[in-house]
Amino acid sequence: MVRWAAVLGAVVCMVGSARAEGGDYFARLEAAVRTGLDEAALAHAPKLVPPVPIKVTWKAVRLGSVDLGAPLVALTAADLDGDGKGELYAVTPREVVAIGVDHRVKELGRVPFGGEPAMPVPRDVIGTAIVEGGEVLAAVSAWAKELRVSWKGKVLVAQPGAPGFAVCPGERLAIAPGRNYFGDAGAPIFGVRCRTDLVDPAGHPLELRATLTGTKLQIVVTPGATYELADYGVAFALADVDRDGKPEVIVSGAGAPGDPDAIKVMTLGGDDKKGVFRRQFTGGVAGITVIDGDGDGVAEVIAAVRLVGATRVDLWRLD
Repeated sequence: MVRWAAVLGAVVCMVGSARAEGGDYFARLEAAVRTGLDEAALAHAPKLVPPVPIKVTWKAVRLGSVDLGAPLVALTAADLDGDGKGELYAVTPREVVAIGVDHRVKELGRVPFGGEPAMPVPRDVIGTAIVEGGEVLAAVSAWAKELRVSWKGKVLVAQPGAPGFAVCPGERLAIAPGRNYFGDAGAPIFGVRCRTDLVDPAGHPLELRATLTGTKLQIVVTPGATYELADYGVAFALADVDRDGKPEVIVSGAGAPGDPDAIKVMTLGGDDKKGVFRRQFTGGVAGITVIDGDGDGVAEVIAAVRLVGATRVDLWRLD
């Protein structure tokens, strides 16, 4: 189909050139070719599948806790082992830890970072973790290269990856030397999240990109609009938990480490002051992600909460 479209396109160009020299025949031929191209494109257009909304009863349920052995710096989720149930992947300055959350918290495996330490040594360790090509790409500012994590059978394995920090599939950022942010001091970036697997109420694909600069969170929806939220923290996620075609942003507070924290769920384009759901915690929210941990087809928001500097995190399900 792609090859024939290219051929027909070339014919249109040639016919257009000939028509410029005069002749009704070429004008009719060009019109016929253009009509054929339009009909072929329409026949092969992707079928839109609108989302089917579900009812979400927002509440906070503590699933359990796990000792990571070092402070949590990044959190993501995916079903990398292919069992139909998503796993959490917690990143610390030392390791990546896989965690199951099917009704209870269970450590599934862990793999260490290695290779060359980062130079200069960062002021505060930060990290990123995304899913790309069946792997988790995890990076921390304490090490020069990322870790590519996957499963080999029932064993969690890893190999060194590229330098830099993968923040979205196909996109990397460089950390400011010795700092705890990306970019430069004039426009420091503390976090980026992307989603390309969501759709609007009619089923049209959406692309979402959220960037945290200071405490200002900017969310760009393509096609759509741009939203700006102020005074939120480094833990945040994008989702459409109720599957109504209107994405939500889940954010933590912007308080100092060790202060009581909160999670807030807001629908983009809705009432961001009131929000959909809010939950206060005595500890800090170190990570937020979205996962179908029990394989029922419904995504759940997971929050990792810890006291400042602690290696043990409490995992909460928020819907």
